[in-house]
Amino acid sequence: MSKQLAIITIHGMGDTDRNYNQRLVEQLRQKIGGQLWDKQVHVESVFYQDLLQYNQEQYWHTINEKYPLRWDFLRRFMLYKFSDGASIEHSLHSDISLYLAVHGAIATAFDNSLAALGSSDKPVIIIGHSLGCEQVSNYIWDAGRDLRFFANDDWQTPAQREFRRLSSCKLFIGTGCNIPIFRAGIDEPRLFKRPNGEFKWLNFFDVHDVLGYPLRDMYDKDESSWIEDKNIRVSGWLKRWNPLSHSQYWVSNSVINPIAQEIVKLLK
Repeated sequence: MSKQLAIITIHGMGDTDRNYNQRLVEQLRQKIGGQLWDKQVHVESVFYQDLLQYNQEQYWHTINEKYPLRWDFLRRFMLYKFSDGASIEHSLHSDISLYLAVHGAIATAFDNSLAALGSSDKPVIIIGHSLGCEQVSNYIWDAGRDLRFFANDDWQTPAQREFRRLSSCKLFIGTGCNIPIFRAGIDEPRLFKRPNGEFKWLNFFDVHDVLGYPLRDMYDKDESSWIEDKNIRVSGWLKRWNPLSHSQYWVSNSVINPIAQEIVKLLK
């Protein structure tokens, strides 16, 4: 039986488990109700860390055995997290294979969602965290201009092509978005074209999260009216007041409840 709504998740930077979205899905299912969720909601998980982690681990093991490095935990944190974004961004301007592979993983999630929905006009929600928001932003930018990954997909049906380009995506939910780290130094950062007239971008950030930023003020206000920055406090008293809050969005009711409400609206 075809589902009525698809949710596509994409993780952030750093050493990431393939089941990274498990707690998020479990909590949303509980909020929505298991019977309704199982019957009407399809979930796709974009996982791109495997494209990066092997090279990171090889480099780390080599230098860690060779040199008496200090602050191992902090070094691994910086290496695994910040080399993700730097490597993908560098790929765009040199060997583009990594950049295209990430976009290919996102496109596959759309293809699988279309198969589960059975119709290209059923709604899609994207939920991204951290660096995943940057990857989705780049994906939508290229999709709207038929660039790079989207330059040669004429073999698909028109419905498949448009669905990949977010023709029925109603909502992009970003959490701990760090796009300004990549764009704030640009004179006039440009925003991707709105994929459709109902599309909106909800951007959740915590003021204690040094990797999560508001977005709308970075772009032209007339072009970004469909972006809504949501200043929230994540849960968990050990982490909510410090930079560790970056890892708490997908377990916080401040994020889970609004997402659940949006899902219910679309299902109705």
